[in-house]
Amino acid sequence: MNNVGNWVIGGSSAVLGVAGLFVSAQADPGSVGYYGGLAMFAICILFIMHLIRTSDSHG
Repeated sequence: MNNVGNWVIGGSSAVLGVAGLFVSAQADPGSVGYYGGLAMFAICILFIMHLIRTSDSHG
């Protein structure tokens, strides 16, 4: 239970990533909102992968 903070931050990041997908779905293709939502989703996924890597006990 040493990584409870990472779970909370990861969960919040997952919610923001899904929100980015909703923004992207509602925006016109090729607009700033479309690419911004996709970028937000990608950054959140990469951040969650980073949290998993740093929380892993195998090194």
